[in-house]
Amino acid sequence: MTARFISFAAVAALLGCGSGTIRPSDDTGGVEPAPSVAPSPPVADPDPAPVPSPAPEAPEAGGAPSSASPRDSGTAGQAEPGTAVEIRRIGRWVSSGIRGARRLVIRDPATWAHFWSELGAGVRPDVDFQNDLVIAVAAGERSSGGHDIEVRQVERAGGQLRIEVLETYPSTGCVTTSAMTQPVDVVMVSAAGVTGWSFIDRRAVGTC
Repeated sequence: MTARFISFAAVAALLGCGSGTIRPSDDTGGVEPAPSVAPSPPVADPDPAPVPSPAPEAPEAGGAPSSASPRDSGTAGQAEPGTAVEIRRIGRWVSSGIRGARRLVIRDPATWAHFWSELGAGVRPDVDFQNDLVIAVAAGERSSGGHDIEVRQVERAGGQLRIEVLETYPSTGCVTTSAMTQPVDVVMVSAAGVTGWSFIDRRAVGTC
């Protein structure tokens, strides 16, 4: 009787242990955790308050402005506008005794006489150097015809003369002489108030 009771008690104890539920230590008890929600990005203010611009610094008393005004830009170095001067032509030659290129302003009789003797153009014209001066330009010796040179324009700005010289070359295909040529142009202008001068050389292709 006693042995049977003990066996029954042992079986009951085993059955009682098997009916329990074992949960891991991190079990949430069957309740799923709530999903995490990322924070929403900040929304820009549709009508932000204007940020005031810093006020420009006032120039120091008596100081010059930091930059030039628009009317001052681009004016430095511009040539003073000139006035056209009347040109009186003494002569123009294709063949002469001047074999080197020349740009001359002659203001005295001695220099004029020396140049004219090189030119070899006959009787030398009289020039009143008290009132006038001579401009002589030579292209130098060329190997064919079709070359020319000319005092095209003379302008005066203050006491300065600007002398524009045009030198012409023969166009390709033009029939020209094969003889050597030495183009020269000699003109006279008023010398009143002239203190200096400069030459502006231009080149162009002539027509047949």
